[in-house]
Amino acid sequence: MRNIVIALGAVLASSAAAAEHPCKADVEKFCAGVQPGQGRIAQCLAQHEADLSPECKQKRDSFREQMEEVRAACEGDVKKFCSGVQPGGGRIARCLQQHANELSEACRGQGEKMRERGEARRGMMRDLQQGCRDDVAKFCSDAKPGGGRIAQCLKAHQTQVSQTCAAAIQEAKGRQ
Repeated sequence: MRNIVIALGAVLASSAAAAEHPCKADVEKFCAGVQPGQGRIAQCLAQHEADLSPECKQKRDSFREQMEEVRAACEGDVKKFCSGVQPGGGRIARCLQQHANELSEACRGQGEKMRERGEARRGMMRDLQQGCRDDVAKFCSDAKPGGGRIAQCLKAHQTQVSQTCAAAIQEAKGRQ
């Protein structure tokens, strides 16, 4: 049961319900055979950029804007503290975390914004996990965690889920 609830959290983390993510249909259409991990899905979507849905492009652009703000604010700190670090796999972020007390005010401010966003997502996840725990056990106990299967199961049973779960899902969608 605990694994199912944890899997539900992972599935719903980025956008209230993975089944509702603006790029979900594009991933299914263009990247169905791509193994997730190490940026492979993002690379696949980039290869099909001209064909992406407007909603997916908007989500991507929003993410790029956020990352550009971080890059601009932390560029000097990266050069100062992490010049020998190979980019990728979160290595630059870990390097900056190791130098947290030495970072510029601008970079620290961007780090704080990222922490706040992460905390908001974790709060949403806690609310979803608590609100939908019984529904996952009732309707989706046979759903194998991963790949959005639990979210898809809940969506298939959306007219049957408890009011608590439905409210938690609606609240999470409102926070997107």
